[in-house]
Amino acid sequence: MKDYKKYIFDIDYTILIPDWSKEDDYFKRHILESEQDEFFKNKQDILNRYEQEFPRYNTKTLSDYFKSNGFTVSEDVINGWMLHNGETIKDEIADGVTDLFKYLKEKGKDIVILTNWFSGTQIPRLKRAGLFDYIDKIVAGEDAMKPGLESFELAIGETAKEDCLMVGDSIRSDKNGAENAGIDCYIVDKEHSINDLLQMVRSKENENQKRL
Repeated sequence: MKDYKKYIFDIDYTILIPDWSKEDDYFKRHILESEQDEFFKNKQDILNRYEQEFPRYNTKTLSDYFKSNGFTVSEDVINGWMLHNGETIKDEIADGVTDLFKYLKEKGKDIVILTNWFSGTQIPRLKRAGLFDYIDKIVAGEDAMKPGLESFELAIGETAKEDCLMVGDSIRSDKNGAENAGIDCYIVDKEHSINDLLQMVRSKENENQKRL
């Protein structure tokens, strides 16, 4: 493993495992009852298609996109949705994440969050998880979305590409986006965990110390 200077992390199913069960409670109060059954069936598919068609999230664009799919979801409702999720999502912190973040900061590494969702939801979740203070920068969906090159360029910043590692769970968004941006990627899956990454980072640091 290389001695990276910047670690770029996805959030959902990478460092936080979310419980979205309270989300639909919000929509039951804020969209037309006649639309709700179809909305709940199609909401995620609509968001997936939005992320493929647009470079970033924007409340007006998203509201118009829902409308084009037959659903009345105003900008105010979207803004309220972000706040509601930020307050109600219960997250499990993936094993090893807190230890990894602590270790990276002790070693002077940069930690960047690169997420496709709105910061109004993601920042409160990171704060509740006790991770926010370790983070140097957040690139969220309103800035640019993965796998688009712009999102990775914002995350990379002035750091040399060979010094950056993307850590995520999605082949499409994280791995393909990282490869297109010219940086390495570590995919979290059943065979490769955050704990495994922590051990790899520690081993590299120990190797470096022995050379000194």
